[in-house]
Amino acid sequence: MANIVLELREPRLAGRDLSYAVKVLEGQPPASGGPASLFIDIIGMPLTPISFAGASRRMWRR
Repeated sequence: MANIVLELREPRLAGRDLSYAVKVLEGQPPASGGPASLFIDIIGMPLTPISFAGASRRMWRR
């Protein structure tokens, strides 16, 4: 098992299939695929209500 960090770009929806162009940030992709996990990092999205920046805004509104 290998850990690889990818950036998903240019989402494309064709019927029920969603695909992305990827940019490898860390690691080396394997020659063939298998089971995978997806982790979406919301820390860099300040408008997300549950991000650290969003938490600051929530406290300000109370």
